[in-house]
Amino acid sequence: MTKAPTIVERLGTVAYRNQGRSDARAHILVDTAVCNGTCPHRCTTYVCPANCYTEDDEGQVRFQFEDCIECGTCLYACDQGAVRWRFPDPESGRGVNWSLG
Repeated sequence: MTKAPTIVERLGTVAYRNQGRSDARAHILVDTAVCNGTCPHRCTTYVCPANCYTEDDEGQVRFQFEDCIECGTCLYACDQGAVRWRFPDPESGRGVNWSLG
């Protein structure tokens, strides 16, 4: 019986448009000043399956879009207005290459 891959293993198989381009633009804009100032719970650091939201050694929330899988969880989880989403431009954005759909 084959063991099912873990979420980390599955995330490692995601292919992105413009892989390796250093000039790709973020499709999610995050106001980390809100996360680090007025947010009482920092839920995005717990709910993002791709671990795009992390806390550094000083306890500050950091965001990086490069590994985003476009699930939208952060958009719905953030109730403080810190997350803004726009669909990636396939020519200049990052974006996930979907194999189905």
